[in-house]
Amino acid sequence: MKKLYRIIFVWSSCFFMMSSCDHIEDINVSPNNAEEVSSNYILTYVLTETSKAYYNLGKEGGNIFSAMQYGQRGDDFNALRVNSYDWSPEPWSNYYEILRNNEIIYRKSVEDEHDFFQGIALVMRSFTFGIITDLYGDCPYSESLGAIDEVYFPKYDEQKFIYKGILEDLRKANELLKNVDAAVHPISPSADVIYQGDPGKWRKFANSLRLRYSMRLDNKRAEMNAIGIDVTEEFKDASTFVFESGGDSAIMEFLGVADYNSAPGGALNSASQGLGNKPCATIVDKLVALEDPRLDRWVLPVLRQWDDSVTEDTPANVVNIYGEPQDVTLVPPIAGNEQPIDYSLYVGLPPGLAGSDALIYNRGGDTNPFEDERSPYISIFHDRYREDANEYVNVKLMTFGEVEFILAEAALKGDFGVVGSAEEHFQNGIQASWDDYGVELATENNDFATYYANPEVNLSSAVDKLERIMSQKWISHWLSIESWFDWRRTGYPDLQTGPVTLYGDELPIRFMYPSPNLDPKYLDNYSAAVNRLEKTPYVPTGQSGDHSYSKMWLLQGSENPW
Repeated sequence: MKKLYRIIFVWSSCFFMMSSCDHIEDINVSPNNAEEVSSNYILTYVLTETSKAYYNLGKEGGNIFSAMQYGQRGDDFNALRVNSYDWSPEPWSNYYEILRNNEIIYRKSVEDEHDFFQGIALVMRSFTFGIITDLYGDCPYSESLGAIDEVYFPKYDEQKFIYKGILEDLRKANELLKNVDAAVHPISPSADVIYQGDPGKWRKFANSLRLRYSMRLDNKRAEMNAIGIDVTEEFKDASTFVFESGGDSAIMEFLGVADYNSAPGGALNSASQGLGNKPCATIVDKLVALEDPRLDRWVLPVLRQWDDSVTEDTPANVVNIYGEPQDVTLVPPIAGNEQPIDYSLYVGLPPGLAGSDALIYNRGGDTNPFEDERSPYISIFHDRYREDANEYVNVKLMTFGEVEFILAEAALKGDFGVVGSAEEHFQNGIQASWDDYGVELATENNDFATYYANPEVNLSSAVDKLERIMSQKWISHWLSIESWFDWRRTGYPDLQTGPVTLYGDELPIRFMYPSPNLDPKYLDNYSAAVNRLEKTPYVPTGQSGDHSYSKMWLLQGSENPW
């Protein structure tokens, strides 16, 4: 239920013939507006809306989609924002709407002493506030849900205190969920679209998030310690009960039966096929170089492949490693063409091209028209991203693979008390990603041992082991926003911008705040937060510090990502 309405009838006068208003006890109640709504109904709203909001941040055509070079625009529509990183202020009202509903669950669970609902509410509060502060920096936190107490202009809390609150809430959730008896405090399996009412899995999710945020704060250990949070000890305590297999991952599936429960790219939610969004050459070339079988789960071959061994257009039936056929035409290079051409079967669009250049990329002088934004000389995303539901298209709030990559990084650094080697956890992370996308291990081309033997894959041969871990984590986070947060913290992978990057030769590092309310109280709070941002040389002279190239507290004092 998206919004809950309470009908309150206020009588300014009371007059009854034959009775006195001094003894009125009846209340006019509308039978069509419930005073009390089951937390099960609200929980479904919180979980589904949070999942969709999180997914939309990384989907095709979004800011982070282009920044992490999973994709680019292949035409002029939105090319300035996507390919040039000309980001605008981003609304956050949907996150606070979710939080207000989540707060109803939390308050009722405290009143009813329902530890299961309380634990879940704390996890989802942490997750949602985590999204907001990760994206923007300082934000309304401690006073943000205070309208019931007549706090209408909440302050923007300093980011370090928001992370402190997140970790404290997750620690409390862990303790609550540890002792939950689902028979005494049940939650409807159908209401819990993530874990179907399993408190043990929610506890693992809480602790896995503690790992995520402890590692997020790795460069800020001293400052967090000064306010009572020992990041290392937080990590050690959480790591004793985290995701242990893919079955523990926090994932929401799209049902595909109505627009509100379908994937964004399917016909129920999209009037077009979205073919203007192209896979980026950065990740396509990386997957091709590694002979990574995930490529065929995510990207389709070109329709027309340049081939200097043929003298005329020659049909070729290509079948990928999963047995999926694709009709490809082999095309001889055009005489006199001076444009560079790519002979590959999988061709991504280079980052940072102007829309006009993207339109003609790899066409090699071919002036024939093509339909529906699909250049036949550039790959497109797999057809599954244009379906209402697909087994490999879902919302991954957090996965077992991510936990294993975090443990690999922690083991590499050596002071987090991780059981097992960095290489062991690194292998587990890659394998978990393969499992997420149904990579078959039975065929020779998809054998994990063969893949891992590649010196460009395995950890033991890497000169920079952190770079190797983060590179594979970036691949595994396909179309997720978590790779952006990791890149900001570590500088890996080393992504290069293109020729039309608007603010220089670096990628943006934060979302700009929503356009501020003009009320003086709101402006005071907004201005205080902006003043705590650190302008970088990429912020044009005279522009506000509320810029996508200003550093939030989390990034201040670090040379990463630049």
